Amino acid sequence: MSTRWLPLAAIGLSVVLWSFAYVFSGWALQTGSVAVLSVARFAIALVVLVPLAARRPGFLRTLRAPRTILLGLTGVTLYYSFANIGLLFTTPGTAALVVSLLPVLTALAAVLMIRERLTARTMFGLALATVGVILVASSGFRLDLGVLLNVVALASYAIYTVLLRRNAGAADAPDAIVLATATAIWGTVLLLPWLGWEAVTGSLAVPSDPRGLVAILVLALAVTAPTLVLFNYGAERLPATVSGVATAAIPAFGYAFALLLGESLDPIKAIGGAVALAGVLLATLATPDVEPSPPGSALPEPADLAADGPH
Repeated sequence: MSTRWLPLAAIGLSVVLWSFAYVFSGWALQTGSVAVLSVARFAIALVVLVPLAARRPGFLRTLRAPRTILLGLTGVTLYYSFANIGLLFTTPGTAALVVSLLPVLTALAAVLMIRERLTARTMFGLALATVGVILVASSGFRLDLGVLLNVVALASYAIYTVLLRRNAGAADAPDAIVLATATAIWGTVLLLPWLGWEAVTGSLAVPSDPRGLVAILVLALAVTAPTLVLFNYGAERLPATVSGVATAAIPAFGYAFALLLGESLDPIKAIGGAVALAGVLLATLATPDVEPSPPGSALPEPADLAADGPH
């Protein structure tokens, strides 16, 4: 595979994994509390990530950087807090479909924050994603509290995506594992007051059923840890708008997964997800211009992992 396609492949795989999160989160929240879910999935993921990152260059420097704290706040604390609370007020399938707004929010953030220019292909892909949202809205889509909270979460993640792109080419930029781990650490630390608040108010609850506990483990080890690394790697190398358009596939995959697990089929919603996916294919698979990997930001080579030993 050409180097120019590696960032797209990383973003694509992270999007597929991300799509599973809504159903598994819904399972965990049936008997568990929101803060417990949010903190537990990252704390368990860090058990895997920290040993990998601690031996790599620049880990402590990255952990102390103000930019990393901001990434943890926007990409972890705010995003997962609002998204998980939103699941208490809407269905997993609907929450997955709301992610159709993320490409538009990311494009707006990229234009406003880093003056990124939109190509005609990207603009058309965004238009298709918007049409998908309209189709979903026309099929009995309710603007409930859960949807509004998810929109706030997505706005925070759009800012996170643009922040990843900013200064990504610096000579001292950390690699994807180091940055993802440091970001997750700060995001988890900033979530702890919320967990404390649940404990004080008596609303703290660990999932009491096996399905909820398994859901948290799957979210931590199969979704959160790999998605953090893969998305960071791709988003540092692709224009923020391209990374954003790729996330338009989440509604299609997420809704399909929700259907497989029992959510009733709504044909219009299904068409909306398919339209969003078509926009992704148009905007990202037509040989985009991908910048060379910035110094210090590559995924670890197989020899590096072998030198670190098994984890």
